[in-house]
Amino acid sequence: MICRENPVIKSTDCVIPLFSYRLWNRELMFRWKMQEERNFSPLFAKLLCEVLRKTENKIIVPVPPRKGKIRKNGWDQIEELCCFLEKRYGFRVLRILERNTAGQQKKLSRNQRLESIKSAYSLAAPRVVENALKPFEGHFPETVCLVDDVCTTGSTLESCAEILKKEGIKTVNAVTLFTVD
Repeated sequence: MICRENPVIKSTDCVIPLFSYRLWNRELMFRWKMQEERNFSPLFAKLLCEVLRKTENKIIVPVPPRKGKIRKNGWDQIEELCCFLEKRYGFRVLRILERNTAGQQKKLSRNQRLESIKSAYSLAAPRVVENALKPFEGHFPETVCLVDDVCTTGSTLESCAEILKKEGIKTVNAVTLFTVD
């Protein structure tokens, strides 16, 4: 568990990675994400569910994909995980963030990632946010948990957490499947 030990992570209250991104885990992620072996999605969702329940994170916010990814690859693995978490395990999913850029973070150096991420995400359109918040009587919840596949530098999670905190969310935790250590 990473709780504010990373100098990049200031707005994210706590980051919980399930696995290290090395050896066979790296292969597992590649097969799931790049080779679209979607049969891993229910397993990953179950593992995420167990962690989310232990940490009492009941409302999740998926980190949105880069523009064009779904059109190119045909699916968004984080959205698929969130659908399992929502429909099978009863979590609330707030789809209130959007990605503004199309470039891949993994192709950038650490410094380039930190710089480019500043404008990469934003709150979704007001109509989308309004609809998502209806079950909460139009108010943002006090605590949410970001869900993403991998934490490399922490810059994506931090950017998303900053946006959510500006909207009044007090605690923004994060759970990722993998972390690059």
